[in-house]
Amino acid sequence: MEQPEEFGTNKKYNIVILTASHPYKVSGIVAFDLMQCLNQSGCNVKIVTSSRLEKKYENTITITGTLLGIYQRLKNRLKPKVQNEHLFDSNYYMDGIDEKKSTFKAKKILKKISFKPDAFIYLFPQFFLSTSDLHYLNKKTNAPILWYMMDMAPITGGCHYAWDCLGYTKECGHCPGIYSNNSKDKTNLNWLNKFDFIEKSNIIPIAASQWQFDQLKRSSLFINKPHYKIHLPINNDLFKPGNKSEARNQLGLPQDKQLIFFGAVSVKEIRKGYKELIESLIILKNQISEEQIKDIHLIIAGRNNEKMIKDLPFSHTFLGFLNYSNLALAFQAANVFVCPSIEDSGPMMINQSIMCGTPVASFEMGVAIDLVHNGVTGHRAKLRDCNDLASGLKNILEMKTAEKERMSLNCIELSQKILQPNIIAEKFREILSKNTY
Repeated sequence: MEQPEEFGTNKKYNIVILTASHPYKVSGIVAFDLMQCLNQSGCNVKIVTSSRLEKKYENTITITGTLLGIYQRLKNRLKPKVQNEHLFDSNYYMDGIDEKKSTFKAKKILKKISFKPDAFIYLFPQFFLSTSDLHYLNKKTNAPILWYMMDMAPITGGCHYAWDCLGYTKECGHCPGIYSNNSKDKTNLNWLNKFDFIEKSNIIPIAASQWQFDQLKRSSLFINKPHYKIHLPINNDLFKPGNKSEARNQLGLPQDKQLIFFGAVSVKEIRKGYKELIESLIILKNQISEEQIKDIHLIIAGRNNEKMIKDLPFSHTFLGFLNYSNLALAFQAANVFVCPSIEDSGPMMINQSIMCGTPVASFEMGVAIDLVHNGVTGHRAKLRDCNDLASGLKNILEMKTAEKERMSLNCIELSQKILQPNIIAEKFREILSKNTY
């Protein structure tokens, strides 16, 4: 019997994307890219955000928090002035440590949207909704909650990055993020609360990389739930192969240099690998000739500070904070993108680089495991092994023109197989066809 048009993956799903981050800026833009991706596949999607937006955006709804939520956001913005910073290890990102305190009312969300949702997709949870709120939304609408992992927050009792801690595979407790030796500490209480609501709700976890998927499989919170993996959606109207010479011209970059591109972050943010990046670049400099040193130029997006300027061993250009269009140009202009992160669930810049046809040199973590293949799409070094990362950069830069072109084509071919928006949308539709009624 022939199925009606609305059956399964052809259905026009009504979807609400929930996010605490600004859906049009920095990493939070994944919400916008996901909305575009799903809308193009025939869905009807709205974004609901707790972030204060500077203007009105189409299909985007802002909700205000409770008095408690406003207080917690202010407290977080002012820390460590109003709390003892020694109670938290900032490397674990213990944002929103109290699971039982609601900072937003889920009822407000249902009042704000103009349709009955078939599904919710939950992204950045910082100081936003608790699992009890997700349970409420699920039970009131019968719509599944697809909890899309932007980091480890969905699967832990409080941290966003667990590092070597395996508490999330049990019931948390003894949390290094709060310097705890207590098995019944706040993270354990959070775990118990989250587990209770996850068990009695249709909450489905989705990892954005193999790295996350392996963490998800070990997660005790979602032990009784199906596990899925879908790569982050990327705007393919912007992040696509381009003319290297034209991109360099538009950004005012040298035409006759080998360009290494990276994103600059705070030198204090250990997980982003600033120390490892500088060490790798110094090793690279010591391995090549004076002529090669002069041939290398660094291009840097993001922060510019005195320490970074002092540390950089090659000539360089700071591009500042780039809008999306110029970020795509920077990838197109570069010979290689280097990602030195040592604890990261992404980063999304690896996806963007591959989609632009630009090889990546990175450590073995995050989405690099999915996208960075040695000698094919770049070089994936052993975690924290700066000699290995320097060697990978050297090999890519010393490739002959034909080899570089082949590697770029490999990146493009890989992106067309697994990163294009239509592929991402189809994977979401497959999950929805199995979990909506």
